[in-house]
Amino acid sequence: MNTASIRIFVLDDEEIFSFSVEHYLKKAGFSDIHLFETSEALFDKMHELPDVLILDHFLKNEIGLDILERIKKIHPDVKVIYLSAQKTASIAVRALKLGAFAYQEKSITDIQEIIGLIKSEENTEFSTLKK
Repeated sequence: MNTASIRIFVLDDEEIFSFSVEHYLKKAGFSDIHLFETSEALFDKMHELPDVLILDHFLKNEIGLDILERIKKIHPDVKVIYLSAQKTASIAVRALKLGAFAYQEKSITDIQEIIGLIKSEENTEFSTLKK
């Protein structure tokens, strides 16, 4: 599976960060990228079944862990990369226990790590999700 066929959703209420993530993902060859600022907007599009969801911890009126839990109940196969600017191990542990594929510190300098996570799974698990 090539990078262009991987559908990526990004839920983050920081517009500049989301656009930066989108920019670097496009530079890496991904093209099916959708940005969301609220969980309502995200859940309205979840029927499109993303291969990867990049999910922020702190949103305007929500916590990403609550959204992660809801998503995993409805769509357990969606790979979630959980982001947090908080350097708290308990957040990472909880996200992984709730089913996140990976936890990453939220920083634009770490976007290459996120791209690496997506690409590392590209030829194995993601290919089995697309039917």
